[in-house]
Amino acid sequence: MNKSKTLGQALDKYLPHGCAGPVSEWFGQNHVILRISRSRRSKLGDFRNRGAMVPPVISINHDLNSYSFLVTLLHEMAHADIFFKSRKRLLPHGNEWKAAYRRIALPFLENENLDETFVQVFGQYLNNPAASSMANQPLATLLKSFDHPRDVTLITEIPENTHFSLPDGRVFVKGRKLRKRFRCECLNNKRIYLFSPMAEINPLGDLSGNI
Repeated sequence: MNKSKTLGQALDKYLPHGCAGPVSEWFGQNHVILRISRSRRSKLGDFRNRGAMVPPVISINHDLNSYSFLVTLLHEMAHADIFFKSRKRLLPHGNEWKAAYRRIALPFLENENLDETFVQVFGQYLNNPAASSMANQPLATLLKSFDHPRDVTLITEIPENTHFSLPDGRVFVKGRKLRKRFRCECLNNKRIYLFSPMAEINPLGDLSGNI
């Protein structure tokens, strides 16, 4: 059994139906190592160039839902593409990367097995892709909807001036939105932190103490 087919079979459980084949073909044509990584809070995936004598590596978190896995993988494949084509120091998410992302990703939207809303929202996102899919709220919200149901609350779902906590025990007050993130004060150390709209929190109540 060839490596491309073996990779395709391994990726079937991570990607939407019909996407594993084209992805495995890309890896068969490009000397890149794919690693399924442990869960990382700081990132969903990455691309690393390890030097001229060693193939670069793409790693993707193992616990992403299939649509988040696809979007993240295509993002990193675009990094690999411009690395092979240019070898110059380019902006990580500049015009060259955006063009590569569109070129690699658009054929996947022709897959009839994909969710129709995903095709529409991701297609719009590809007009001007961002450094992180989580920075685009329509796409981030949609990708979150494909997660397995969990009893979680997003910071964007609670009113301003609401107390909330994080798993580490810190308590915050939600403030106003500054462009794309919410300005929140930590009551433990009085510092200000900026939260993504997709941040998962535990709501506690408002400033009057009502829960």
